[in-house]
Amino acid sequence: MPDKSLLQRLKERRLVQWAVAYLAGAWLVFQGVEVVADPWNLSTALQRTLHLLLIVGFFVTLVLAWYHGEKGRQRVSGAELLMIAALLAIAAILITIVRPEAEAPTTPYTGVAVEGTKPAIAVLPFDNFSPNPDDAYFADGMHEEIIRQLSRISGIKVISRTSVMQYREARPAARQIAGELGVGFLLEGSARKAEDQVRLTVQLIDASRDEHVWADDYDRDLTAAHLFEIQSDVAERVAAALEVELSASERERIERHPTESLTAYDLYLLGLYNWNAWTEEALDRAVDYFERAVELDPTMARAHAGLAVVYSHEWLHAWGSAVGERRAKARGEARMALALDSTVAEGHAALGYVLMLSADWEGADAAFRRAIDLSPSYAIAHAWLAELLAAQGRHREAWETIEQALALEPLSPYMNLDIGWLLYRARDYDRAAEELGRALELFPNAPQLHALLGAVYTQQGKLREGIAELEEGMRLSETGSWFRGYLGYAYGRAGREADARRILTELRDLAVLGYVDAELFALVHLGLGEFDEAVDWLYQAQEDQYGWAMWIPVDPIVDPLRSDPRYLALLDSVGLSGVIQ
Repeated sequence: MPDKSLLQRLKERRLVQWAVAYLAGAWLVFQGVEVVADPWNLSTALQRTLHLLLIVGFFVTLVLAWYHGEKGRQRVSGAELLMIAALLAIAAILITIVRPEAEAPTTPYTGVAVEGTKPAIAVLPFDNFSPNPDDAYFADGMHEEIIRQLSRISGIKVISRTSVMQYREARPAARQIAGELGVGFLLEGSARKAEDQVRLTVQLIDASRDEHVWADDYDRDLTAAHLFEIQSDVAERVAAALEVELSASERERIERHPTESLTAYDLYLLGLYNWNAWTEEALDRAVDYFERAVELDPTMARAHAGLAVVYSHEWLHAWGSAVGERRAKARGEARMALALDSTVAEGHAALGYVLMLSADWEGADAAFRRAIDLSPSYAIAHAWLAELLAAQGRHREAWETIEQALALEPLSPYMNLDIGWLLYRARDYDRAAEELGRALELFPNAPQLHALLGAVYTQQGKLREGIAELEEGMRLSETGSWFRGYLGYAYGRAGREADARRILTELRDLAVLGYVDAELFALVHLGLGEFDEAVDWLYQAQEDQYGWAMWIPVDPIVDPLRSDPRYLALLDSVGLSGVIQ
């Protein structure tokens, strides 16, 4: 009897029928895995393993069909077992190769240290349900105040305000937000203010399971006492839900009422709202609201602390012509806030900022660390402490500290800028360029990031690229005075003397208006190789007390002055002799 053809054998063994039946079943399994993946929290690794097993199973089915599809052929052969074993071995190898090591959250900076088992939470922007659109500040204020209350709890990591505000308009799935911010829990809420009533709705979500842990509605008469009671209760219930025990001092700080005046507190919230807008005009309005709050309640420590923080930033950024007056006011308001309430973290941080820019290193260090003790999740206090450490040449400690700040504010342009500054001052230009490039992908219109990247390129000898980035920073900025100093330096390095002299003229014109620090003139003269003139301007900066010692001594730009006797004497006058190498 002649041998059967291959086609006949396939028909007899019903190989096609076996294959079609398997593919139909596999398709159903594929669909089922996709449907239950989220509700059952199936990891990506498990889903890939199931997919691979189904694919390899198809070939195992073909082997079984070949040997057992024909009627009367049920005996197991050695060849069959060998092929099945080989296919299973291939499956095991593939699973090992494609299985991911771990599923990490997608954050703009991957070097952030994980804080052990401390639960992490992000408070998402509150929806404004008030009938008056002008009351949007109230929802924002309650949102920020609850973040403040939670930040006082040492057992919880709380993401700061800046990083969560991107979710105000577009809010993706809870698991995606949690991955981007590196947290396990989300707090959502809404606020409604109408006449003499307030309603706050909050819900705590376990993001890993996308399940509600608890939710509650607070309906109260609109009084200052009721607002503070709501904030305290939310903070305490979050701590209880996360199984975090509050210390006696934490509970006392959370339950303290900063004022009994509803009007003063309302003005304070308006001050916060304008402070967060971060424009020169909005900061002026913030000062006005904080000052009016203080007039109504002179004992309101938070309002004094708010004034201290705003004055400090206006001083640093040279916003407003009376820079010296801002410096004095910042110091006075910070001390007043602490005299009224020594547990206000913002007061300690603002005082530390003033002391840092006045070259009082020990006082600033103590103030920042006290602010962090009182509010462990206060990101800006960690960032300012990192800047202080870097100013003293303590780059390793500065790096460890800025990592903590970035863990609390992963999506803040300020924190990403600080990362760039620390790497720049540590002369790690390649990493600085890499981090700033990554930050610009997230914040392409941030002028400070462009300008700092330009400074990095300049130190790398990439003068054309450096000038282009500095000019872009100038184009995007409102005033850009410190950008001009670095741009003038880059022009000088590139041999573009006429452009560098033009920058000096622009700086002189701005100086008349009070918008320029003296050290910026020094930067341009350094680029032109005019070292004596540069040192003269640094002495002028010390006399003005604009905070030059905070930045310039660790800036690579001043490296040519390291052996200049006059410059070394200047460093000695601010306690940096022997510290800055």
